[in-house]
Amino acid sequence: MYDYQPMHMAEDEHDGCCCCEEGVDELFDEDSYVVLTDTETGEDYSFIMADTFSYEDEEYCVLVDPQEGDEDEMSLFFMKFVVGDDGEEVLVGLEDDEDDRVYEAYQALLEEVDDEEESE
Repeated sequence: MYDYQPMHMAEDEHDGCCCCEEGVDELFDEDSYVVLTDTETGEDYSFIMADTFSYEDEEYCVLVDPQEGDEDEMSLFFMKFVVGDDGEEVLVGLEDDEDDRVYEAYQALLEEVDDEEESE
């Protein structure tokens, strides 16, 4: 399992939810970008923090690769917020089985939001 330290996070954690009908470039502002460092290799990776949500008393975030330009074809990466040994909040990668459960929960959440919007 890899631990990643966010170097820059959005102040409004719900900024840029993927439910919007705007293009990818319009969805996210510069505060939505995070740089994660792989603690084993020291390599940096840039992502957009697209959304955050709670599931089974844990906090998760949805990351997307900023190089992917089409919202319909974006790969979603799920990570969990945890407090590290130094007291700082860090993002932790998920094991396959947890990733599958979190993905399903997020899809259900998006469907719920869509249903609420349709009923308005």
